[in-house]
Amino acid sequence: MEFKPVVFKVDNQEYGVDIGLVRGIEKIQHIVNVPNSNPDIKGIINLRGDVVPIYSLRHHFHLEEVEPTESTKFIVVNTKGISIALEVDGVEEIHDIEEGMVQDIPIIVKSEETKYIDKVVNFDGRLILVINIHNLLTEEEAESLQKMVEDISE
Repeated sequence: MEFKPVVFKVDNQEYGVDIGLVRGIEKIQHIVNVPNSNPDIKGIINLRGDVVPIYSLRHHFHLEEVEPTESTKFIVVNTKGISIALEVDGVEEIHDIEEGMVQDIPIIVKSEETKYIDKVVNFDGRLILVINIHNLLTEEEAESLQKMVEDISE
């Protein structure tokens, strides 16, 4: 079984997300702040007529927020019936990964706070953490975001 992740960076760590879940990779654009929303949500953007929440992986990973650069990208994914854009520091590449390169994340690092990471890829000596998009948001967070997008879109 071959796996094809979009590899991206947040801070100095490489992550991957299954290309089959990615709707697009977008350049940074103006984000409209939504007061009192989920702390991991930086705001929303208008993406070709659709309202899309911007999810800050930096905030979620308890990293310091930084000013966006030309390398900053939005990776648009679908999860739990909603489109969200993951704000990342840069998109690296897309690789064909062979089954032998993919391992389950070690049990010692699994917890409620890390449930969104379930695999690790050893690619040319680099460890790439694979994000399971479906475990990034809780059901409550997904429902809340869906309602926010619907309310704004009306």
